[in-house]
Amino acid sequence: MQKPIPVCALVPYPVDTAPSQRFRVEQWRKYLDEHGITMDIYPFADGELMEVLHAEGSIGRKTRAILGAAFRRLGLLKALRKYDAVVIHRAACIAGPAVLERLLPLWDRPVIFDFDDAIYFLHTTAANRYVGWLKFPGKTRTLCAISSHVIAGNQYLAEYAQRFNRNVTVIPTSIDTDRYRPGTRSSRNGTVIVGWTGSSTSQTHLEMFAPALAGMLPFDKVELRVISNRAPRLDGVPFVWRPWSAAKEVDELREFDIGIMPMPDEPWARGKCALKALQYMALGIPVVCSAVGTNREVVEHGVNGLLATTEAEWASGLDSLIRNRELRMKLGSAARQTVNQRYSGRECAASFADVIRRSVEASQKQCN
Repeated sequence: MQKPIPVCALVPYPVDTAPSQRFRVEQWRKYLDEHGITMDIYPFADGELMEVLHAEGSIGRKTRAILGAAFRRLGLLKALRKYDAVVIHRAACIAGPAVLERLLPLWDRPVIFDFDDAIYFLHTTAANRYVGWLKFPGKTRTLCAISSHVIAGNQYLAEYAQRFNRNVTVIPTSIDTDRYRPGTRSSRNGTVIVGWTGSSTSQTHLEMFAPALAGMLPFDKVELRVISNRAPRLDGVPFVWRPWSAAKEVDELREFDIGIMPMPDEPWARGKCALKALQYMALGIPVVCSAVGTNREVVEHGVNGLLATTEAEWASGLDSLIRNRELRMKLGSAARQTVNQRYSGRECAASFADVIRRSVEASQKQCN
């Protein structure tokens, strides 16, 4: 029996709080035992930092919390020798230049860098707009260059990484299809729920789209429901907001009749990994998505969902799904099949394990 490969994963946020790491590193960990790999996860942020991170102002508290987290990260370096590899998801530290990250290769352990957004561009919430530069988005380039292997969430991100590292593998963001299963939607007297879910950062895309939604949705027949970690600002649009909860997430999403993913066609959005669409689709929920970035790879228009570029296309797509329950069922069924075949957590975890094993074997050969 082969000796297990112990791996350390450095992630930005506490476990089960951030969509990016939940649907990648955290989700894949549960399958790694099948491939002879164990993984310990070490978040950068603690409860105190998370409490103030997205609050307006509080610069002093944010600074103290970030500095405290950075010192804890430095203290972790000694423990890295017991691992055969280090995985960095997005960044080892959420603020500052790549100081700690540059130290990691000195431990003679392969460093595997995983990212699923165009984090080499600056993108922040309104609460952190004035200190957004502390993210040092340029350190993504450094992480790509110093890593033994880079895992990118889609081809758009892989093309960026390949400018600095020849060892790049695309592994899409995936869904635990055992947990995300279609369910029976309760009767609502004919009301159709059009839903959106996401983080406070991506919620800016929904807020930008609010004026268009105001003229598209017949609110006497439709409820717009938002699930996120902060109340949205949707001027002129009636909506129901449900605070995001890991425990309730799947059950809350099952209530959607239609899932939407509006995005602007800009560099940051092109790097998104279509997670919202995949969540909806795994639950058999038909989607209408902006024809931007990875959405065009995941959604085949008219087959497993609808794509839209103009406001007229958005209005037409939403109207057809709101009016036609049979179309919703048809597209939702095909959507579920797409996720099963191409975006299941088990399959993506196998690819992740393969990168880890190859990186460790290559490192050990160099040492010998």
